[in-house]
Amino acid sequence: MSDFLKPKNTFLQKVVAVIEDNLADEHFGVTELAESISMSRSNLLRKVKQETGESVSVLIRNVRLHHAKGLLKKNELTVSEIAYKVGFSSTSYFTKCYRELFGYTPGEEGS
Repeated sequence: MSDFLKPKNTFLQKVVAVIEDNLADEHFGVTELAESISMSRSNLLRKVKQETGESVSVLIRNVRLHHAKGLLKKNELTVSEIAYKVGFSSTSYFTKCYRELFGYTPGEEGS
């Protein structure tokens, strides 16, 4: 598993764990994450920005994409199946985000 998914900071560990628990829920976002860890939305936004330099929505998306990368390496599911499994409702948006983060398409991961 990627080091990205195993942060050293305990706050980020908790945040990543909650995101992972809700990975397949495409409607899981900033508000749901804030409620799950008993923080106000604004405090969550501030703390995640301070710890990672990214917004909460980008953090959620990146956790999803790192999980997708692990699934793609196993070569057991199609790109579409993996996209839905990690909470993306659109395969084309999943592919776009994956390429932006990793520099290549999800189809190139298994090869």
